[in-house]
Amino acid sequence: MVAFMEAEIGLSMFLFTRPDYDPVTKYLSAWSKILITEARAKAIEVVDLVLGKANRKELEGRLKKMRPSFVVLNGHGNDDCVTGQNEERLVETGMNSDILAGRITYAVSCNSAARLGREVGLYEATAFIGYEKKFSFMHSHGFFQHPEEDPTVRPFMEFSNQVVRALMKGHSADESIYRAKEVGEKYLRKMESSLSDPNVQMAAAFLWRDISHLVVHGDGHKTAV
Repeated sequence: MVAFMEAEIGLSMFLFTRPDYDPVTKYLSAWSKILITEARAKAIEVVDLVLGKANRKELEGRLKKMRPSFVVLNGHGNDDCVTGQNEERLVETGMNSDILAGRITYAVSCNSAARLGREVGLYEATAFIGYEKKFSFMHSHGFFQHPEEDPTVRPFMEFSNQVVRALMKGHSADESIYRAKEVGEKYLRKMESSLSDPNVQMAAAFLWRDISHLVVHGDGHKTAV
């Protein structure tokens, strides 16, 4: 096990990976850009690995050199990894999970909390927030160039983004997923009046599943700022 002392991590520095090569990553990238703007407005330094920079070499180098306290990994994933641009494996079990040690990571990807998150959570002073099964969302046609304006995806992204917003305010990893689930449940209640619509039924089912599968592994009391 690799252990890192708290003083080695740079407080108030966040790192985002934002691959952008298909509809899913385009949406995640656009909604993370909103968070980057909010973080910088709070004087939080941000490392933004977007498009081709969302690769393994760049991620490992920036983590080693800059030591951010919080990492957001956007992308596809499975039980053992999270990917970057063009599905390059950025972090995977048994290979380089130690690069996330000593900080909080939030993986906005399918399944990565199942095994990868558990492995990362074993490191000292470390928290991994993510989804033990699929992270799903629905979107509307016509918003591909402006995903942040899509009303259909808003409940999913506001729920997901609340994890980061709560951490920006100094809440712990445990508190942040609790507050995110509160936001998701608020949107579920709004959907109740329209459940006769099959599309709303499906959206509600997806959102409920996302809420249910969001977990923290490791030190749930850890903060990022």
